[in-house]
Amino acid sequence: MPGLPWGDDVDRLAALIDGDEADIETLMSEFPGRSYNSVRLKVAEVKKGLGSNPVRVPMRDANSDHPKPDFGEAPKEPLDVMDFLDRVVTRTDTFDKDDDKDYGRVVIETDRPIAIMKSSDWHFGGLDVDYRALREHVRFLLDVPGMYLQLFGDDLNMMCMHRTVSARQDVLTVKEQIAFLESFVHQTVAAGKLISMGWGNHSDEFTERNAGFGIVELIAAKHIPYFRGLGYLDLVLRNSSGEEFTYPMAFAHRVRFHSFMNQLHGNKRMQQLSQEWFPNRLPAKEYITGHTHNPAWSTEGSLPTDRVHFIKCGTFKTDCLYSQRYFGQGKIGVPTVVYHSDRFQHTVLPTPWEAHRYMTGEDWEAAA
Repeated sequence: MPGLPWGDDVDRLAALIDGDEADIETLMSEFPGRSYNSVRLKVAEVKKGLGSNPVRVPMRDANSDHPKPDFGEAPKEPLDVMDFLDRVVTRTDTFDKDDDKDYGRVVIETDRPIAIMKSSDWHFGGLDVDYRALREHVRFLLDVPGMYLQLFGDDLNMMCMHRTVSARQDVLTVKEQIAFLESFVHQTVAAGKLISMGWGNHSDEFTERNAGFGIVELIAAKHIPYFRGLGYLDLVLRNSSGEEFTYPMAFAHRVRFHSFMNQLHGNKRMQQLSQEWFPNRLPAKEYITGHTHNPAWSTEGSLPTDRVHFIKCGTFKTDCLYSQRYFGQGKIGVPTVVYHSDRFQHTVLPTPWEAHRYMTGEDWEAAA
């Protein structure tokens, strides 16, 4: 009877099961009036008290007369682990992997100095971009001989693919943004103006999350060096005398080190970690980042051969509610580096116009 105290029956139950397997049906006949579950649970309790390992006594099959379906095929045998691993190794060895590029080399033959605009965070397509300023920079790039460009990510805004609804501030559709970038890459590559491009959390990460590929990589990697994360580039200037001067530079769209007191903190940490991040490369002479939308630059070293430049690119996204809410407004800034081909010397100027004046001694308007 359920709930009936066991009392002295516990000792009798212990004597019946000591050393023997517990047959619940048989034991129930010794204790009439007790339920199956009551006997089962007390058996487990007594066996535990006798010092043996706790046992799990199976429940009585309430559907012992229920006909079970026959599914025909027997269950598949478990996979052989080593065979499975062998197949995975074979597949990865033959699979067409993404080119996770972190090194590039670009050679320019010239007897004159050249200048390279260091730019990122165009956020093309956003409603809050200064397109007049962007247009003037692009026009200057295309019109001025000896002027080149490196882009370090977030070329497109792609906010319509962002997870935050309040961030959907694109004035152009995704299709229009991609059409512009494709045309820009083709035109600047054909003109010999574009040196390299890289990953950005807007332009590539958004499409990686939603579609499994980086849209900028898809467009640019066929034509120029494209870097999916940390990048290291050897810029080689070769003059007509056969002399070569190599300017090594390391860069990333963003790094994990930030300081509100020093815009270039991440760049300095990149230099400190360069042997870990670029173990097979010489120490770079430039460390370049973007992402934070606030341009800055500094130089260490006195002799031209010793100088190391730390460059933070600005943005053209200067009137953004989302940025203002979380980070503060960005500032336009395209630091430009002048490189010499007759000696090792590179100099950072705040703008492309000042770099042109440094190279030629003339303002562009006067030269035009």
